[in-house]
Amino acid sequence: MLWLILRTFAWLGLTAFGGPAAHFAIFQRLLVGKGKWVSKEQYLKMLAAVNLIPGPNSTETAMLLGHARGGHWGLLLAGLGFIVPAALVTLLLVALYQEVASLPLAQGAFLGLKLGVIALIAQALWDLLPEPKKQPQTWLLALAGLALAALGLVEWAVVLLVGLIWMLRRVPALSVEPISLFWFFLLVGSTLFGSGYVLIGLMQDMVTRGWLSSSELLNALALGQITPGPLLTTATAAGYLVAGVPGALLSTLGIFLPSFVFTFLVAGILSRLQGHPLAEAFLTGASGAALGLIGWALWLLGQQTLVGWAEWLFTLLALGLLLRKFPPLPLLGLFGLGGALWRIWMG
Repeated sequence: MLWLILRTFAWLGLTAFGGPAAHFAIFQRLLVGKGKWVSKEQYLKMLAAVNLIPGPNSTETAMLLGHARGGHWGLLLAGLGFIVPAALVTLLLVALYQEVASLPLAQGAFLGLKLGVIALIAQALWDLLPEPKKQPQTWLLALAGLALAALGLVEWAVVLLVGLIWMLRRVPALSVEPISLFWFFLLVGSTLFGSGYVLIGLMQDMVTRGWLSSSELLNALALGQITPGPLLTTATAAGYLVAGVPGALLSTLGIFLPSFVFTFLVAGILSRLQGHPLAEAFLTGASGAALGLIGWALWLLGQQTLVGWAEWLFTLLALGLLLRKFPPLPLLGLFGLGGALWRIWMG
């Protein structure tokens, strides 16, 4: 069982492109549902919980899935499996990025991946939402989360606020040295709420401190976007640019270490609160809000990427394939290749 957990997340760490929302969708497609690792209800509670603690949401979700399958050792192996391969890939590509990123072939491949990711997120959101007639409150909570995110409220606040409101309904009835990089990223990992995209603002401090130029920071952020696995492997690239391999290793350790601590605590809390009426009410509200946040991420990604008829056409094609149960990881690979060929053909 433990070997299965490690193997599963090591593979996902090498192949799961697209950032947190895409990772949630891939986890849902592969590991959630009848006869799989967790039920939809359990998974939605995990999504709600990780939005309330600091650290990278998709990595912490991977850890909770590992915990559900194999206890504390499962949590540890899932986290390591998801992080280490992605960090190694990022480390290998950081020196090559500037040359590769400008190639039309690479740009086409990245566009194809993005289109596949949009379809994957849309399909996962639709699959996670229940039938409106059976659970209308979940749709209401998701819309509330979407509206609050659109108003600019940060992710953890969206989940906390909606969860508390839904819980309160039940109350009446119930009465620059490498070591400097380590400490810098340890602090970032301990205070980073929401998705990995919030990291962009926090890492501006590396420019202020004179560790990186603005151009180098952009390169590091771009590498975190185009490599598989957690978006926070951006820290690996930034650490390498500042202090070579030791900087990369210590930066990676610093930013991910708090996630293991927080997720161990959350896993225990979720187990103890199971069945408690107020806790279940809060998690129901928070789970609905988490769906709204996925919808907001889908909206933002669509705005940035769906800029022409071809992008819409290929995204709808990907969505159709996913609805017919086409496996998500081969689909992303297929669309990455298709995007590269499309770019070559268009010149």
